[in-house]
Amino acid sequence: MLALVMTAVWPTSIARAGDPPADFTGVYLGLSTGYGFGATGDWCYCSPLPVAASAVGGEGGIVIGGEAGYGMRVGPLVVEAGARASYADVRFFEYPCVAGLACSGELAWLGEAQMSAGLAFGDILVTGGVGYAVGDVHANIGSAPTDTSTHEGHVLTARIEQGMSDGWRMGFEYRYYDMSGTNDLAGAPVDFDWNAQSAAFVIRYELPN
Repeated sequence: MLALVMTAVWPTSIARAGDPPADFTGVYLGLSTGYGFGATGDWCYCSPLPVAASAVGGEGGIVIGGEAGYGMRVGPLVVEAGARASYADVRFFEYPCVAGLACSGELAWLGEAQMSAGLAFGDILVTGGVGYAVGDVHANIGSAPTDTSTHEGHVLTARIEQGMSDGWRMGFEYRYYDMSGTNDLAGAPVDFDWNAQSAAFVIRYELPN
């Protein structure tokens, strides 16, 4: 039985192996799934009295999104522009916070637009990028009601990708977020500067030219 299966599959495998790999050019669509971790930051009741607290740790969580972009290749140099929208559940906390109460926060979603540049070594691409990031943060202090506010900042990325046949690409990407915003907590505005990291598996499909 195994011999029959191998006989049926082998010609297809050879044909696919002979197809040209993705060349990192043109329009692409993609999906990414990853894990956010290492969230830290500073909360500040900066008015009227500057009372601040620093984060002591983060619980992390998932980041899952879809993306689209365009790549241009000149020799080994590849330049890309893209956008990504992600569902996020990255939790971070501070304890103790103001008046000994626990501060907690959770990133709910992310939107990103970025530029990247890198070098292609055959069918392997190594690249780094920088971009704009925006997302909602749910935050509270003690038993006070949760407040939701939009935070924004920048994201730095590093990625390695493997070009495969039929226009498919897959790889791993590291992202570093540096963001800030203001949440209304316990009746007062709280300035919230924070950063987080994520590691994601990315799969992309280049549309035919």
